Amino acid sequence: MKIKMKHARFVLLAVFAVATLATPLSIVWKYENTLRHGTLFKFRTQPVDPVDAFRGRYVALSFADNYVKREQPVKWNWSREDEEKEPYSLVCPQYVRLAVDADGFAKPVELSSTPLAGSDVITVERSYVKTVFQDGGVQMNVGRTVSYPFDRYYLPEDISPMAEKLYREANMRGGANSRGESRAKADTYVTVRVRNGVGVIEELYLNGVPVREAVRAQMQK
Repeated sequence: MKIKMKHARFVLLAVFAVATLATPLSIVWKYENTLRHGTLFKFRTQPVDPVDAFRGRYVALSFADNYVKREQPVKWNWSREDEEKEPYSLVCPQYVRLAVDADGFAKPVELSSTPLAGSDVITVERSYVKTVFQDGGVQMNVGRTVSYPFDRYYLPEDISPMAEKLYREANMRGGANSRGESRAKADTYVTVRVRNGVGVIEELYLNGVPVREAVRAQMQK
């Protein structure tokens, strides 16, 4: 009996050990498989809070095209009634279909609480109501902003401070300055591989150059 009990405990420990190792290994395999076989999309980045742009060994990314438009905007008064019709914040699996705009960059075009099929779909865990003010001060619900799961780009510690500086400078070149004057369009973006609802960053580009190359070029000056 004692031998059988010991054998049973050994089996249980072995099963537990295998299960513990299998979870991180499956995640690594999923990400590697996505990088090898996923559909490639380019996502425009945009300026972020300078204090928040860099945390330790990764750059915190912010995206320019991150909301799905409503077909018909509706008034939004931040009331309990509005929240009951459509909660401001949704924290649950949601499925985003991507499309490519005229400039070749990804944009979300469909958001669903039920799974969507296709190699152009990613899963997000959070979305928010996007509002704008129209003439007369009326606030309108125009769609939902999605939080992409790939919002960090990790780098070695020896090059990360320079990467942070170049990332911030490159993003600030796009759009308009404080006086409303147009700046030259910045070619700063990330490439992301998408497969089976998973999105994995492949590379971060600063002014069209991979971030590591941009850092090396700067350090050689």
